[in-house]
Amino acid sequence: MPFTDNNDKKTRVDGIGLWRSWTRNFNTKILALLDLIDNSLDAAIHNGKNNEGQQHSFRGKVHVYPDIYEMPDGRATTTGLCIVNNSIKSIRPLKNVLEVYNSSKVNSGAGDIGENGVGLKQGCATLSDLSFVLMKNGSNTNIELGIVAKDLQRLDSCYLPAFNFSNDKHAGSRSLRDQMVSFFSEPSHADVAKCIAKYGAARADSERNLIVGVERLCRHFDRKAFDDPYVFMVILDKVHTDQTEEYVGNIVDAQQKITVTRLMKDLADVIPRTYLHVPQSFSFVIGDKRINFDYWPRRLIELTSLTVYVNKKIPWVNKHELPTHQNTYPLRVFLGFDGMRITDPSAGNEGSLYVYSRQSGRLISHHADARTRMGLQAGGTDYCQGLTVIIDDFGGNLPLNPTKQEVAFGEESHGSVHEENLMAWVGCVAHFYYQRHLSTCGNKKKTLTQELARFGDALLDNRRQLKPLDDSNFTTYDLSFKASVKCIRVDKSSVEEFVGSDTLYRLLPKKEATAKVSKEAQGGKKRKAAPAVPAAPPLKKKARSDPTPPPLQPLPPPPQRQREPVLHAEDKSDSNDEMEKENGYDPPSLFDGGIPDPAEHNPRNSTLSHGAAVKEEPTQSEPTQSDFEALCERLTEKLEAVKDENTKLRNRIGNLREEMNAHYAVRHENAALKEEIKTLRGINAKLQLDYQRLEFLVNEKSREEGRLS
Repeated sequence: MPFTDNNDKKTRVDGIGLWRSWTRNFNTKILALLDLIDNSLDAAIHNGKNNEGQQHSFRGKVHVYPDIYEMPDGRATTTGLCIVNNSIKSIRPLKNVLEVYNSSKVNSGAGDIGENGVGLKQGCATLSDLSFVLMKNGSNTNIELGIVAKDLQRLDSCYLPAFNFSNDKHAGSRSLRDQMVSFFSEPSHADVAKCIAKYGAARADSERNLIVGVERLCRHFDRKAFDDPYVFMVILDKVHTDQTEEYVGNIVDAQQKITVTRLMKDLADVIPRTYLHVPQSFSFVIGDKRINFDYWPRRLIELTSLTVYVNKKIPWVNKHELPTHQNTYPLRVFLGFDGMRITDPSAGNEGSLYVYSRQSGRLISHHADARTRMGLQAGGTDYCQGLTVIIDDFGGNLPLNPTKQEVAFGEESHGSVHEENLMAWVGCVAHFYYQRHLSTCGNKKKTLTQELARFGDALLDNRRQLKPLDDSNFTTYDLSFKASVKCIRVDKSSVEEFVGSDTLYRLLPKKEATAKVSKEAQGGKKRKAAPAVPAAPPLKKKARSDPTPPPLQPLPPPPQRQREPVLHAEDKSDSNDEMEKENGYDPPSLFDGGIPDPAEHNPRNSTLSHGAAVKEEPTQSEPTQSDFEALCERLTEKLEAVKDENTKLRNRIGNLREEMNAHYAVRHENAALKEEIKTLRGINAKLQLDYQRLEFLVNEKSREEGRLS
């Protein structure tokens, strides 16, 4: 039998298995959603200048909002989540975007975040079984629709279709709605039409409707497409819940609303910390909330920016000084003490490491205790106190894994050298930063902790408008380095500090606070590291003065009040003189007519003179009956004010109790509604069984009648 080759140069792809693998790429749903946000920011963030180097008027936008459908009967239901963004340049055609593992971002460097096409397909599959992508690419005449649906996948293929339409209303052509309805009504597109009809069934108890689905898609485009020429929109239908079992298609409407609301809240909480370099003019809106990207400047004390140079191939032990090798790149490191962590008993205070990368400054990884990783002493409370180290790979030199959840040094031929060099330099500046500020507190970690905790109230003030990191002038240092056997360290003899005007919260040595604040107010004036200031000479102890005078009596006899302190002072001064004579020292009399020379001045003499002055004070400042009555009036007024304030507080407490009771009533009512829903579900299940029995009996009767006939 002759040999035959049955291979057609292609291997069959199991679309269902591929879809299953996509849903397992992310640890949480919020990471999958952030992957979709990455694509939006890649398109919408720019450097502010056009190709000619002039300032560009483009303003980036990313809006995240719930997909709410208003039923014909007036009811509204939340069916999913939408993400829409504009773009400063043309977008790749959807047929290329939806190709499996085809991405324009492979080895793209600093400009983009995504890798290997993971962002769109895998993110949509993780969050929903049915997603739509709408795109305007240049004008209304170029409208594209893509579908990422589980129902379209087959055992022998993966299918992610994309279609082109026109929405030019001034050209006399058919509307976008009519084009879509006509196109998807054709038998060749029946599978896609079923997906759109499924989107038309907004509620769990609604029937699938192609026309309603098309109208919902067109309504998104008409309302949310901005006025920009390039717009990209992702619509996630029936977002997956937090169930541990297999994903469920028919999700109760109330549960879907809760899921979407919770996902948007989680996104609003994590998004400010996730990106470093989103411009201040950028419009990032979640629901109706504008997001500000000032997470770290608002909470880091002594925020400092340093730049080191990392080599990808040559170990630092061979060349630790600032190299000019072609494989060397600048790396920016931000350091500070997290004032929020140090005041939160539930948060760890160990030295933390955050790694950000690419143009937008995307958070790649976070290590809660990175002291060992940075080569720092990890025992006890060393390098704690909320120490925070931020790596800002703004040049895109760190290799990332496809889901942007870790740095993938294994992709590089010298990855281990690159990682070791990176941690050596970061650990070097972290060691210098911590030790420098510890020294301002007398090298006492407890004192440093107390000084940092003082900033708690200032950090909670959100009224202050802060600059983005890129536009800020933070404290920095001019450093030179020296290598030891196991690490790189800063040469402390040549440190120059440049105080940043945008470093809001600073730790100042108490003896030099006034001088340093005046230099800071000058807008970041250069200064050298201050030499050690000698301790001030100890103050000489003064002799004990008279004890606290007795409290005022209601109506004391004036002569009696004058005599008491005088006799007491005389007795004390006499006793002091007797003690001094016993010790061999004869103090000069205050009534000799002469004053001792400064060289002969004795602290005991000055104390004695002070005692003599005290004798005359009671007669000069003795309170009268009118003074006492005025004091009583002031105290009475203060007491009345305190009573009024106490009454207000009691009223406030009463109002809060009423609100709390109302809250408990709502909770009880909610529990009752849940029980009623369970009962109704049981009744519904019973009715369905009864219906099935009746249907079975009707079918049996029909068959029997057919046999008889």
